[in-house]
Amino acid sequence: MKRIVAVLAISAGVCFAANATTIDKEEYIKTAQETIKKVKRGKVKEKDLDKLVANQNKLIRLAIEGALSFAEDSPKDRKMMHLTVLNSERMKNLSLDQIEKDWHGGDYMRTHGIEINDISHVSDAMNLYDAIIHPATALIALEQYRKDGDAGHLVQVEDELTEVVMHVGQIGGKEEH
Repeated sequence: MKRIVAVLAISAGVCFAANATTIDKEEYIKTAQETIKKVKRGKVKEKDLDKLVANQNKLIRLAIEGALSFAEDSPKDRKMMHLTVLNSERMKNLSLDQIEKDWHGGDYMRTHGIEINDISHVSDAMNLYDAIIHPATALIALEQYRKDGDAGHLVQVEDELTEVVMHVGQIGGKEEH
């Protein structure tokens, strides 16, 4: 019973937070840039990896808050936002190839009747979608780097976050569909 109450309390807190706020763009960009700065060196110490993984989780959390808030105000994008949020934890456990196919390529959304290539890539919906997908991909790349030490994974982290900083910067601008 305590577990159910705790889950309901956490869920209520997330819903309250989502309705009370939109994405904190300043915090999101600052956190992403902190990771970019660390990975640009081409080598990350083991002790720093946990902090960088935590940064990706923070970015995902910030984006989830924004996506849920946006879903309340945009019924046409609600299904896409909810599917992305509901799968945000699962996607962190995918391989780099699988997240590319399912989420960057849109295969997962396609199985639910949503064609992401038909949505403007400068729309708030796509920018919030990307604000979850890119740090999840960066997190996977960081974990791969932890396993194999391949600096190419750090380049991917930098690329993912550099791109998503641009997307997040566009949120709240003129939306085109």
